[in-house]
Amino acid sequence: MPGSTSSNFEPGVKIILLDEARRQLEAEDAWWRMHRDARDLLLEEFAQALLHLSKLPEAGQRYRLCRGRLIQRWLMRRTHCHVYYLYDKQKDSLEIHSLWGARRRHGPPL
Repeated sequence: MPGSTSSNFEPGVKIILLDEARRQLEAEDAWWRMHRDARDLLLEEFAQALLHLSKLPEAGQRYRLCRGRLIQRWLMRRTHCHVYYLYDKQKDSLEIHSLWGARRRHGPPL
């Protein structure tokens, strides 16, 4: 957050938000702001998810293998969206691949 001096966010791993995930986050946030009273909830819950996953990157649910790599997902309970990500132990990084509504009958294209 610009101008913030909070030291509460000290990620344990490097977080990389891929372009497609960024577009999905922006689109979901725009929809949320137009249709919900709690306009900031999606971004707040996403920030909380990143904080949690940066400290416990293997906490997510195993989703599927994609090109030989394990994709995991984390449910943001209040907004009912999943964060789909890949944790790379060797690089100590967490790649966010997708933000996808949990109510859909299928997962995102990965």
